[in-house]
Amino acid sequence: MKVQPFYFTSYNNVIGVAGSIRELDLEMKRQSREDRACLEYHLASGNIVRWLEYAGEPELANDLRGVSGADEAILLVEKYVARAVMLHRMRRGRMR
Repeated sequence: MKVQPFYFTSYNNVIGVAGSIRELDLEMKRQSREDRACLEYHLASGNIVRWLEYAGEPELANDLRGVSGADEAILLVEKYVARAVMLHRMRRGRMR
């Protein structure tokens, strides 16, 4: 199943798109610099959590549930991405 991307919108204009967790991480960082209110709106309203559930990422969705601050959300997503990369490397035998 192809996952539809998450669209960051502000006043009915798309100002950012994320189609994966890595892209979400990068886009959240960009939004925190360029339109922090937009990012915090999508966090507080639960839009990002709902997209993560739809995208098959219930663990990260649960971590972000109730988080409305940009800095805290970015930190949680960064940790999730770092852990996913580490686990991927361990499975491929690249970490000892």
